[in-house]
Amino acid sequence: MFITDKMHKVSLFLPREDITRFWNAVGRFGKLEPTELRRVSRLQKYLSFIDLGDISAKFREAASFLNIDLTAPMDDPAITPLSPDELENKADEIYQELTDARARLQKLREARRSLDRELDKLVVQEAHLRMLEPLDVDIGALLHLQRFCVLAGTLPEDNLDQLERSLGRFPHALLPYRNEKRRLQLLIICLNQNRDKIIKILDSALFRALELPEELKGEPKKVLQILAAHKEELLGQKQSLEDEFSAFESWRAAQRTQWGDFIKINSAVLATRERTGQTHSVAVATGWVPKKEVPRLQTLVRSEPKWVLESEEIPYEKAKDEDGMTVPSRLRNPAVFRPFEGLVRLYGVPRYGGFDPTVLFTLSFILMFGMMFGDLGHGFILFLSGLGLLFWPRLRDGFRRTGSVLIAVGASSMVFGTLYGSFFGYEKIIPAVWFRPFDDINRILIYAIAVGAAMIVVGILINIASLVIQRRYFESIFTRFGFIGLLFYLGLLLAMRSFMGGGLNLGVALLMFIPLIIMAFERPLSKLWYKGKLEEGEKESPLIRLIVVGVDIFETVIVYFSNSLSFIRLAAFALNHVALSLAIFQLGRILEQMIGGGGVFYILSIIGGNVLILVLEGGIVGIQTLRLEFYEFFSKFFEAEGTTFRPFRLEYRRR
Repeated sequence: MFITDKMHKVSLFLPREDITRFWNAVGRFGKLEPTELRRVSRLQKYLSFIDLGDISAKFREAASFLNIDLTAPMDDPAITPLSPDELENKADEIYQELTDARARLQKLREARRSLDRELDKLVVQEAHLRMLEPLDVDIGALLHLQRFCVLAGTLPEDNLDQLERSLGRFPHALLPYRNEKRRLQLLIICLNQNRDKIIKILDSALFRALELPEELKGEPKKVLQILAAHKEELLGQKQSLEDEFSAFESWRAAQRTQWGDFIKINSAVLATRERTGQTHSVAVATGWVPKKEVPRLQTLVRSEPKWVLESEEIPYEKAKDEDGMTVPSRLRNPAVFRPFEGLVRLYGVPRYGGFDPTVLFTLSFILMFGMMFGDLGHGFILFLSGLGLLFWPRLRDGFRRTGSVLIAVGASSMVFGTLYGSFFGYEKIIPAVWFRPFDDINRILIYAIAVGAAMIVVGILINIASLVIQRRYFESIFTRFGFIGLLFYLGLLLAMRSFMGGGLNLGVALLMFIPLIIMAFERPLSKLWYKGKLEEGEKESPLIRLIVVGVDIFETVIVYFSNSLSFIRLAAFALNHVALSLAIFQLGRILEQMIGGGGVFYILSIIGGNVLILVLEGGIVGIQTLRLEFYEFFSKFFEAEGTTFRPFRLEYRRR
């Protein structure tokens, strides 16, 4: 639970013709992460690889067109993948069928766009004709005069006089016939030879021309009737087109049902099969398997007389194998802690053999969040929100994990709210079971630093244990966060306590300074430990070495001191919660005195303020809790050099 799973590196040998069947069996086994043999340089001259990218691309394109989620579980557990030769023919058949369907869909979409454009144009023309409806004129006659040009449109009424003056040098007639929403609807009659110049003048006066159907003739009312009939015709065509779309979608749904599992399983096997190397007659596959799953894999391989398995346990001190490939890390936590694994991965994945902090992270995260955001009412809202996300149907797993986190931190806030006696910021509704932070600031500060010191000590102990497990004994003793660093920090804590008590004990001072002196000799001690083997570039002048040692010691003191003080924010945010609540109550009273309203504005301000506290302060507290975890706790031991164990798995829906 606290250390990543022990891993085995396995190599499998089988006849070339069994490759597809092998990966089908491994996918159902679901506990082997295949390695990329193409990256192993020492095997390049012995193995060849088949490029299946074209077939894979065709299946991905088919999945995209049919809206098939390749990561979703399959429905039919009896389906099996095909060999590449059989698959190539089937892929071509599916690809050709879908190519024809894609062309048909494209034609339907183009027809829909054309109809939509025509309908939009018709709506505009209809709206413009309604503006001309008061006129008893022939639209066609207006638009096709030989010597005269007739322009219809709207104009801001304030611009009419300016337009009259601008058109003064041209023969024209302005005929306003309606004023609606401070825009004049009017006709402008001018000579055809002056059309372009007059249009420029109209544009500068913010004139909007009406779009009229030139091919129609008659009075506006008659033209509107013709347009209405044409609109009905277009709507009928669109309905027929939508029926064709529905039929096409039904066909696509049927194809998705027919080919969904087939495309999923073959795409998955193809992607993994490309990692398999082969000789003239033998195929080779390698990968990582958790130690406890090796017996099951051996049973699977023994069921095939021509398959051979070789297995090698990887010790924790090796983060990479002999080919330079990183050994994957598999976290193994109880189900109740798994929602918090995502938060841990924000920092990184622990190296193979490294400490998995998920359990301690979960407990400390919940503790510190509640300590900073202790309120029974706000915690209850967070708790209910988490329950909603956890049990709301059809939500993705990510929302459910978020719901689990909210349930945990909400419960912690409720507990600390009860201890602090805080309910939606009010401190007079329920009694404080423990104490009220605002009434005893020194006490909450001491508890905050105590929590921080405990976490730092635990982090150092974890680092020591992890280094011992990885057989890095020298680092576990002499480094900043090793045994010597632990002695220094304990001495620092005792020195701070003695100083606050009025004096500094000599033994405490020695406990603090002697580890620092030992740290100064880390490099010479390293040389002795590793029998005098110096790395290239390690030789330095005595002066440079002295400066480096001084800086290291100074940095060690500053790191430990600042890390401890950083936990004061646990107290600061607990006090901030009370202060912000008081400010909201005061604002509500001010609004009530200024506006009145019989307490309505006071209630509204309190509700709005509590929502602000819940969203803004709750989010900030979550971020600050993560910051303390990452920078003050994880930095003591976490080596984020690992990669997540991702086995090849064929998943099927449960029936």
